[in-house]
Amino acid sequence: MWFLQVIAVAIVLGVVFAGGMIQGESQEREHQRNKHRLERMGGTDGSTKYMRVK
Repeated sequence: MWFLQVIAVAIVLGVVFAGGMIQGESQEREHQRNKHRLERMGGTDGSTKYMRVK
């Protein structure tokens, strides 16, 4: 019967690992989206391309 417990633990760990990977990819996509939004607004240096004096 111990092998059933090992299999059950392996399945649970696999599901948790897969869920973590999906969550990590989702966070990475959100990070990239926010980074691109900041770049379009002029970056993170405190100035925007709309306010820049030429």
